[in-house]
Amino acid sequence: MFKKFNVVLFCLLICGCSYLQKSKSEAYYSRDYVPSAPVKMVGTTDFSYVDLGDAESLRVAMLLPLSGKLASMGESMKNAAMMAIGDVNNNNLVVQFYDTKGTSSGARVAFENAMNANSRLILGPLLAEEVAAISNEAKSRGVPVISFSTSPSVLQPGVYSIGLLNDDQINSVIKYAVGQGRKRLAVVLPDNQSGINMLKSVMKAGRDNGMEVTKVGFYSPTAMDFTGLASSMAGGAREGGDAGFDALLVPEYGNRLKSITSMFSYYDVSAPQVLFMGTSVWANTGLSKETELYGAVYPVMSMSRQHSFASKYKELFGQTPNGLGIFAYDAISMASTMANQKGNIVAQIVKPDGYSGMSGLFRILENGQNEHGLDIVRVSAGGNGVVQSAPSQFYGVNYGSAGYIGSENYPQSMPAIYGKDANYVRNLLMQ
Repeated sequence: MFKKFNVVLFCLLICGCSYLQKSKSEAYYSRDYVPSAPVKMVGTTDFSYVDLGDAESLRVAMLLPLSGKLASMGESMKNAAMMAIGDVNNNNLVVQFYDTKGTSSGARVAFENAMNANSRLILGPLLAEEVAAISNEAKSRGVPVISFSTSPSVLQPGVYSIGLLNDDQINSVIKYAVGQGRKRLAVVLPDNQSGINMLKSVMKAGRDNGMEVTKVGFYSPTAMDFTGLASSMAGGAREGGDAGFDALLVPEYGNRLKSITSMFSYYDVSAPQVLFMGTSVWANTGLSKETELYGAVYPVMSMSRQHSFASKYKELFGQTPNGLGIFAYDAISMASTMANQKGNIVAQIVKPDGYSGMSGLFRILENGQNEHGLDIVRVSAGGNGVVQSAPSQFYGVNYGSAGYIGSENYPQSMPAIYGKDANYVRNLLMQ
């Protein structure tokens, strides 16, 4: 039976597209919609309701910040999810949105409301603290969570991420560098928890790919002057000798990225002796005029598919999607596949072959992390271009070990540390 809904709101959501065909897969988010059987809501101003479908339907809840400081991001992700719902057009899939308000307490209320609606799979939330707020309850109820958070602290069996992780990016670009004959790596990182997490990823990727991490430099997250750091780390390069590394990883963007790399170049750390490398955040910075970065490389999700997604989104909604919208789309697409296959949900989530989505090839791992098939892009004056395409399929999973320094599984020596106490860094890496 057709449901009543708010025509104005629905049209805003679909922007005149061809999603007017009604099915159980539609997601209702209307203050005027009155369901045939009301769903019990717990302490919330979000009057979302859900068509419970039938026993064969996969009922999915997407938890997003639809109000509060992150509302614009949440709405953009919701739009992308709606686009996916229209594309899959799957009568076996029922999707409902719940507002987390971008807070831990809001996430708990949203989760409880999703449970009251008999949801069997949670997509979201966005923030690490929101994920942490619902994880224990979700696991106790046997409901898997596929979040948009990339914080390693909240990921575990049963609580997964579909976002692009530092581990994945750093491993991909280091693996590429090793294939180009690079053997010694230096890295510069912000002096905060994010920097420590990235260093753990660097140490693991170096171990797994046979690259020695020789130097690590830390800087204040607000710094713009890198004279001292670059001068210290450049070593013998300042006198025309060896810098002590032949690859330099700089996971920064914008003016800070340009300041770091230009200062290293000033101290004669430059191509072709040293390969500059970055992460996907480099895509947010125009680099075609940065001559010191010509030949530098960084990983990205499928460039062609990202362009296709962005074009379709803009056509439907009249604006550019935020960077996380593509994950909301792929999460819905993944859920649709699961709805058709039925069977054990967790087994489908972590299937080794993975899924192919708008972001390209990806798979969710049992430990909560994931892998994305990534292109390697090279910076040049004529524009950035793919020099190594993403793999067409996945192979065995290497989860690595918990220890990074001093463990039996990691015989590599401690790198030289700049800008931070070396013993303190060692202790952080052992945690």
